[in-house]
This record gives sequence, C-alpha cells and structure tokens, in this order.
Amino acid sequence: MPIRGTTLAVLALALAACSPQPKKSGPAVAKGEGVLITADEFKARLDEQSPFIRQRYTTLERKKEFLDNLVRMELLTRAAEKAGLDKDPDVLATMKKVMVQKYVQKTFSDGDPVKEVPEADARKFYDEHRDDYVKPEKVRLSVILVAAPASGPERAKKAAQAKKLLARIQAEEKKNLMAFAAAAREASDDAATKAAGGDIGLKSADELEKTYGKDFAAAAVPLPQGALALLESPQGFLVVKATGRQPAIDRSFEQVRPQIASRLYREKRTKDFEEFVKRLRDEARVTVDDAALEKVAVAPANAGAPGMPGMPGVHGGGPTAIPAPPPAAPGAPGPSAARPATPPAQK
Repeated sequence: MPIRGTTLAVLALALAACSPQPKKSGPAVAKGEGVLITADEFKARLDEQSPFIRQRYTTLERKKEFLDNLVRMELLTRAAEKAGLDKDPDVLATMKKVMVQKYVQKTFSDGDPVKEVPEADARKFYDEHRDDYVKPEKVRLSVILVAAPASGPERAKKAAQAKKLLARIQAEEKKNLMAFAAAAREASDDAATKAAGGDIGLKSADELEKTYGKDFAAAAVPLPQGALALLESPQGFLVVKATGRQPAIDRSFEQVRPQIASRLYREKRTKDFEEFVKRLRDEARVTVDDAALEKVAVAPANAGAPGMPGMPGVHGGGPTAIPAPPPAAPGAPGPSAARPATPPAQK
C-alpha cells in the first residue's frame, strides 16, 4: 500500500484519538510525553474485541502485547497530528461518517420490540400474513400421464398400457435412477410436465385434488419417498413417483410474536429515520443545481489506485452513503473503525 494510503488507514483506525477525547479516568497503565493510557481505557478497548480474541489476553505478558498496540496507536496519532493530517480532508470526511453513525445510533437506539410494538398491531400482521406461519403438508411428485377416456374399451386398453409402463420403470430404476424422468419425457401425455421429467413440484392435498381429483390426492399424499404407484384421475392413468415431502407448519401467534414485533419495530424506526432526514432537508432548504451536477466528470472504474474496502471517501473506496437507522449504516464505517488494530496472535 502506498505511504499515503497506509497513513490514512492508520488514521481511520485512530479516529477516536484524532478527535477531542473525554477526560480519562483510572490508574495509568502506560504513560509518557503526551501519552496516557489508563486501566479503564485499556479494559474498554479490550472489551471491544471478540470473546475469542479477549481470551488470549489473560496473562500479564499477553496484556502487555495488547497495551503495546494501544501505545503505538497513541504515538502514531501524535505523529499524524504533528504532520497536520488531523485537518486532512480525507480524514475529516471519514470522521464525519463516524460521527453521523454514532448520532444515528444514539438518536434511533434499539429498544425492546415486544414491549414497544402493541400486541394488537402484531396480531393484525399475523392475521394478514397467516399463510407465512400456517402451511399444510406438501408432497413432491413426478407423474407420467397416460391419457384415457372416462369409460369404454379404450380406457381399459390405456390402463393396461400404464401398467406395462410402471413395470418397465420399476425394472429400469434398479440400474438407472433417472429412468422415471426419461420415461416421462418419452411417453407422458402431460405437456405441462413432460419436459421437466414429470416433476410437478410441491403440492398440498387440496392442490392435488383440484388438479387430479379427490381419490388421487388421498392415495398420493401418503406415498413414502421413492415409492412408485399407478393412480387414476379424470384425465386417465398416472404413473406416480414420490420424490419429496415438506412437513406442515403451524406456528401460533404467541410463537412468532417476537419475530413479528422485531420486523414492525425495524420498519417503524426506518420510517421515523426517513421522516427525520426529510425534516432536516426541508429546514435546510436544500436545492440541487442539475446543470452543475450533470457537468461533473466521473472517473472510469479502473482509474487510480485501489481503494480501501468499506472506507468510502478515504483513498478510494465506494460512494458515500447516507447511514440507515442502526444497527447498520451502509457506506459509513462502524464504531470498530475507531478502535485500535487487533493485536497479533501468539506465534
């Protein structure tokens, strides 16, 4: 990475140190000229790491390794400030993103969805979307239709033809698991499923009854996976293979209320946030000069050095995005951007 990119990367990680700091409390664990790291600060930085990382730093030797990273960050921050990089436009732009992120998190902080979303609202959503929580059992079938008239000698002839087809498939499947699909493409009179090897997808008993009749549905639904059968329908005779099953779903309102409340709460926070931004925009009387905007030249995608992923506005990267309500703010570095680099693992 070029020197400029390296410096900005360090500054991005040290944004908290670049900005005015609150008064530090607790005994000092490291100090020097312009450097002070307290026990409280050390613990706060360590607590920001994942549990997997934290468990490495239980001994004095390991704690010194982590502290060394904090000291380095302080020293590099002082060096960067002396170089005037605390006023660098890229650094200030990144700091602005972190500041906005923290403001959004503070203003639209998380609450308890179950407590804040009225039960009546959650139940109304459940009733309007019941099909998402209550679903009948479904079976997946493949069929080969031998079309036949409702009665007469021709139907008996077609019944015999279907029986021969079933026996043939049963014999061929012992050597070729794709025998059914091949036979369907060759012999089925059902144009809608022929090209798919007879597959009709997942169907409930009601759906099967509407298409093939009540007797067919009653016989097809209990078929175990892999079973072959010859069934009748008003259209004729069907060689059927059961290929899958989806259990019924019956989730009560009480079971899904927390999930529904979380969804409604997120939607409300998003709406509140958008209304808040709109009010700020209206109060600021924002106008857009389309002519000036249209004249702005956009550099080709391959122009310049590679950016820093996830760090828009700092030495490349993606476009600056307006933060969404917490927990996510697309395009803006999260709080971790202001933390020291994770100390290396023990070799």
